[in-house]
Formats: sequence, C-alpha cells, structure tokens
Amino acid sequence: MTSLAAKLQSWRDACSDPNPDLVIGYLADAMATGNIDVRKACLRQVLANDNVDVQSAALRVIVAGLPVIRFRLGELVKGRAGGRADEIITSLQHGLIFHGSDGDAASGTAQWMPLVRNATPVEGTVGTVTVFGSSIQWAGKCYYDDRNLFDCQLSADLAEGGTLTGTFTLWDMQFPASASLFD
Repeated sequence: MTSLAAKLQSWRDACSDPNPDLVIGYLADAMATGNIDVRKACLRQVLANDNVDVQSAALRVIVAGLPVIRFRLGELVKGRAGGRADEIITSLQHGLIFHGSDGDAASGTAQWMPLVRNATPVEGTVGTVTVFGSSIQWAGKCYYDDRNLFDCQLSADLAEGGTLTGTFTLWDMQFPASASLFD
C-alpha cells in the first residue's frame, strides 16, 4: 500500500511541475503506463493548472490516449419519440460508450467507434474526434441494425472538474451529454 501511495504522490508532484512543457510530457508518460490510478492522479494535477494552453494540450493527450470513454446522456431535448427512436433511447439509457483507437496527441485526433445498439464496435461506425482548444467535435455513423447506420455527432467543451459537457445528435434526436475524464 505504501508503495502505491508513494508512486501516486510521485506522479502528482511531477504533474504539478511549473514548466508547462514538462507537465504535458508527464501526462503523456502517465497515459502510456496504462495505469488508471496514475492517469487520474496526473490528470487531476494538470487540469488544476489555469494555463489554457496546458489544458488544451492535456485534452489532446487524453482524447488521443483513451481506449474507452462513456458519455451520460440526459433526456431527449429535440427530435421525435416512438418506433425506432424509442429503441435508440432505450439503448442509450446507460450511456453512450466510444471505443478509441489511432490517437495522435500532436494533432488532437483519434478514431472513436460508438456503441448505440451494438455491444461491440461495428465496422463502418468509426468517426474522427478532433480537439479544438478546450472543445471536442466528433462526427460519424451510429449502428441501428444490419441494414441501417445513422449519421451522428458529438460536440462537447471541457468544464471544471474534468468533465466534457455538450450535445449528442443521432438521426433527428438531440441529447445533452457529459463525460468525466476521471471515469
């Protein structure tokens, strides 16, 4: 236990360095460990930094390195209910999960595959997520059934507390969406 505590404190100290370039390098190293506790400890320190360039770089590193991210969706705010819409709404009640791959922290991009009515990623549903400052934009296809893929998109901004908050649009339906970078 003491070893883990010392390891996490070491990462917290490194990720609190006053040099912004070193901080981003440490975050990239923390992501590369594959250890969720290390990632969270470092990310929490980095996002506490009030330098917007550091926060933007941190978002690029995180988006490029996350293998999975879950967005919680609120109630339908725009669009129709009934038929297919009800089936989609039911499938999203526990959140919208994206599987990430091919991340590039330098460009702030990754390929995200959404799970809407599918339990595993489906070929053809991939879309590119891109970081713009403290915002992300994703556009791609969402699975409905073997014959139908729907256009969908996600726009979210980095908010206090390491949360991405925005809107998910699928077909003609729109939902508020949020994801904790500490999940």
